Amino acid sequence: MTIYWDEKILDVWNSIQTRRQLAEMEEQQVQLTLEECLDGVRKGYLEYEGRRFEFAENLLFDGQVGIQLPRSMQLMPRGRGSNSGGNSQHEQISYKEEESAVMLGMNYMAHPLPISGVEPFVQAMTAQVKKAQAGLQVVHHELIELDGCRIACSEFIVPVEDKTYYQILFATSLNGRALLGSFHFESEEVLVWQPLAHSLIRTLRVENI
Repeated sequence: MTIYWDEKILDVWNSIQTRRQLAEMEEQQVQLTLEECLDGVRKGYLEYEGRRFEFAENLLFDGQVGIQLPRSMQLMPRGRGSNSGGNSQHEQISYKEEESAVMLGMNYMAHPLPISGVEPFVQAMTAQVKKAQAGLQVVHHELIELDGCRIACSEFIVPVEDKTYYQILFATSLNGRALLGSFHFESEEVLVWQPLAHSLIRTLRVENI
């Protein structure tokens, strides 16, 4: 069961931000629900606090992966890196929202990963990130089952200098290899982008060949 911006997340958040700052943010906005976001994605648009998101499916990695994203998220220059094995390659694709720091990164890795291993894989990746980033606080783990596609997610709060970021890491298996994604946004966007990112992750479509 997904845990949203409730008391459990507040307990973690309060180790980084004061209750006064968070209370001020909550007074200004009401958090979207996952159901509202899923409904908006299905309709093709979502309106919230004077903002309008319009959604379209993006095809990635030679059409093997599809995911709904806001049209405001633009594709960034594509990178490709060779794996040390020689024949295998990993590919990276990034999207960034035009007027904010919201980003999505997708990495089709050379790392072998059966569908049964996606949950321990994400937990291991989260542990690596936590070890590398001082002050990182893990908020939640989740396993999503969608039409035969299994997606593991991990959420954490990341303090970086004078800012705080929220990150949702997720992974599944594509052709027996790891497909790793990450939504990354500033804390000010969490009431919108935490549920919205979860709804977009649930549109992930993988076609194994």
